[in-house]
Amino acid sequence: MLIYRYILKAHFAPFIISFFIVIFVFTFQFIYKYIDNLVGKGLSWWIITQLITLNLAWMVTLAGPMAMLIASLMAFGSLSSTNETTVMRSSGLSSFRLVLPVLLVSGILCYGLILFNNKVLPEANHRTRVLMTDIQRTRPTFVIEAGRFTDDISGYNMLVRKTFENSNKLEGVFIIDNSNQVYSNTLTADSGMINFFQGLFEDNT
Repeated sequence: MLIYRYILKAHFAPFIISFFIVIFVFTFQFIYKYIDNLVGKGLSWWIITQLITLNLAWMVTLAGPMAMLIASLMAFGSLSSTNETTVMRSSGLSSFRLVLPVLLVSGILCYGLILFNNKVLPEANHRTRVLMTDIQRTRPTFVIEAGRFTDDISGYNMLVRKTFENSNKLEGVFIIDNSNQVYSNTLTADSGMINFFQGLFEDNT
């Protein structure tokens, strides 16, 4: 029916705009949160782009329902403010029939997101984990932020004064070894090299 097409058309533009705005907000939040790990670590822009692209998967799963909610509020709010819903109801359409096309489209969107979450999202998360592992193997300093303690290396707390973008060299190294449950050791060094060896990080001070 023409009325159903008109109602769906009123939802289309708000949905598209809201979807990309939510994606932009999540992307900006992701970049802001991990900017220190992405920039200044010697990573190429291609690797950074891959990381952002792979993380778009979980953003889509959140942006879809949120955009649908915003579109419904905006569309029906606009139709109500111009008294178009009043005219439609006076012509014999019930409230249920007014929202029926939106419910049908929402059902299709829900089914699509279920398929997306079952097939695309796990693969994207797996590739993200593999990419992060490859980055850490080639650049162990990726998980180390100068001036802050890090416990990403299992059994160790590490504080480094300075890292270098194109090498694994460290300066001002302070390590607390918690691998022994009875007591802990504290190691300090003016400089050192950190390398990935047999699945573990090894510090050569």
